[in-house]
Amino acid sequence: MRSLRGERGSTSVLILGLSIAVLVGVGFAVDGTRKGLAYSQATSIAEEAARAGGQALRARALATGADADVDPQLAVVEAQRYLTVSGADGTAHWDGERLVVETTITRTTVFLGSVGIAEFTVHGSGTAAVVSRG
Repeated sequence: MRSLRGERGSTSVLILGLSIAVLVGVGFAVDGTRKGLAYSQATSIAEEAARAGGQALRARALATGADADVDPQLAVVEAQRYLTVSGADGTAHWDGERLVVETTITRTTVFLGSVGIAEFTVHGSGTAAVVSRG
């Protein structure tokens, strides 16, 4: 019968390597999912803030029966208010035709911090324009 003394520990190295590979794969899956959810949240918040700002109609125009239009300054204020309440960092501005809202969300990683990736940042955007149809 042949002695296997020269093979001692070789399986342990293989198992260790596979374990590390699986752990890194799980880390990418978990943190990648978290990044996707954060992106979705950033976009949703930006779109909702744009909708909230888009509701800033000029009351006097509506009262006189004129076409509805947006008060640009009030729209920006309302969008910023929505961003503040939601807890997201972002900006809102009127580009001449529509309200543009951009958000930024930063999240810490769960697994990837062990390989030097401590956090990730995602950006979302949303726009709103009032269209009158008579």
